[in-house]
Amino acid sequence: MGATAALLHAAHHDDVRAVVSLSAFAHPGEVMRRFMAEKRIPQALLVWYVFRRVQQAIGTTFDEIAPLNTLAAVRCPTLLVHGIDHHTVPVEDAYRLLTASSQAHLLLVDGDHDLREALAPHGRALVAFLSTAFEAPPEHSNCGAD
Repeated sequence: MGATAALLHAAHHDDVRAVVSLSAFAHPGEVMRRFMAEKRIPQALLVWYVFRRVQQAIGTTFDEIAPLNTLAAVRCPTLLVHGIDHHTVPVEDAYRLLTASSQAHLLLVDGDHDLREALAPHGRALVAFLSTAFEAPPEHSNCGAD
């Protein structure tokens, strides 16, 4: 959910200079459907009710917060980092997100959901991405001021 929140914030604020998104899903409804299918929860009976209750609790719809929908509005460089062995959010979600934005770049890493160790070999690439984003003047990086 952290990646979703970061992308949602960047989609609505011009002062974000760069986003590094870790293991973002394409759409929260898809994640919930996959989870329910994995647990063999009868979706036909429960999907509508569960989705409605969760959306009421968060105060918005899944479509409004789905990175697949919000990423196109992010105007700053975005690095989508995704573990190739992530089972809850398959790597296909990262590829789908990549196509949603001309500002997005993809970094696939060995790992699953917990990327702490998987990111270590990519430290230079992460720093280079952020350095480039922060060294460019805001008007050239399509982002707002600091």
